[in-house]
Amino acid sequence: MSAAQVFLVLEDMFFSFIASCGFGALSNPPFRGLLAAGCLGAFGHGFRYFLLNFCGLHIVPASFLAALGIGFLAYFAAQRMQMFIEVLTFPAVLPMIPGVPAYNTMISLVKFLNASPESGHGYLVQVFYNGFLALFVLSALVLGILCPHLMFSRRCWEFTRRPSENPHKKIN
Repeated sequence: MSAAQVFLVLEDMFFSFIASCGFGALSNPPFRGLLAAGCLGAFGHGFRYFLLNFCGLHIVPASFLAALGIGFLAYFAAQRMQMFIEVLTFPAVLPMIPGVPAYNTMISLVKFLNASPESGHGYLVQVFYNGFLALFVLSALVLGILCPHLMFSRRCWEFTRRPSENPHKKIN
């Protein structure tokens, strides 16, 4: 990797740190949680940028791997800092939301609705391509964050293994 490529990754990480801290400030966490969320966001977005541009991965598996890394690191950071994991993961993942494909989906949809029947087919293809791309990237982000939480959280396993108690059931 050349120095210019390293600079591009670091630049991406810097702006992701700023965005993650901005999103994290909305939930008013302690300062150490805000910094941790910013660092997780910088790591995740920088890792995804590296996977996209230097490893040649598609955006969906790159987003999944980046979210998986954020999920694992956030779980251990939240445990060490004694915070909720959501305080760290949500602001860290928000800069990776696929805004451009979602925007292109809406633009293509408007163009499709205003197009003639002969030229509308290309716009419809763009609607489906961009729409499914945004859907799959969002799904990859959710699954990437959810996997470590389900693997390590005792409360999740206890909740699913505990016999169900219906509070509305009458006891005779």
